[in-house]
Amino acid sequence: MIDFGSNDSLSLSSSGALSTALLHELQKNPGFTIGSTSSRILDGTRRYLEDIERGLARFHRAESAMFYDSGYNANVAVWSPVPQPGDFVVYDEYVHASIHDGLRQGRAITVPFKHNDCESLRNCLKDIQAEHPSVSEGKHVVFISLESFYSVDGDKAPIREIVDVVRDVLPRGNYVLAIDEAHSNGVVGPNGSGFICHYGLEGDFGIRTYTCGKGLGSAGGKNHHSVFLSL
Repeated sequence: MIDFGSNDSLSLSSSGALSTALLHELQKNPGFTIGSTSSRILDGTRRYLEDIERGLARFHRAESAMFYDSGYNANVAVWSPVPQPGDFVVYDEYVHASIHDGLRQGRAITVPFKHNDCESLRNCLKDIQAEHPSVSEGKHVVFISLESFYSVDGDKAPIREIVDVVRDVLPRGNYVLAIDEAHSNGVVGPNGSGFICHYGLEGDFGIRTYTCGKGLGSAGGKNHHSVFLSL
């Protein structure tokens, strides 16, 4: 059979590799605590979790990382509090529902552009600059939200072209490029480190989210562990 239904695209869960690695990790860490026991700001931040985050940051070539309980919550946690009033979020119209949910709870002005259309992106950015001097003067930030591979059509973002457009239209550098790598984590890049690492654009993307439930096969859908990386 060929499996087109599950997220276990690398067959890691059915190969037993993850089970073996889990048992080995538990043997190495006999004092491992099951459960978070509390929020991160109280007692939930354990050394083991911090070690995981440092390891993930090294693997994905980022300055820091934060581990979340699910990919869905990671995107909501990025897009609801990070963009500030007066900022803008320009997003591909096909981004995941979790990003939309985060944006609805956020305080920035949101503007969609046509899927994978660099000219549509350019026009959106120019319109924002023309209508809002605070952006053209560099006083407010424009966030650009993308995915690596889109689950809607299975196509990939024209990533280099998008970076060139943003640099050209916003020469003051008051922008943050962000990408959801749910469908590229484990599949492309050095040792499966993802889309941005594949193209060597780690220095251009301030926000990246990776999930463990697609190529890594840990759980289904968007309800799986995630890592949010930043520059």
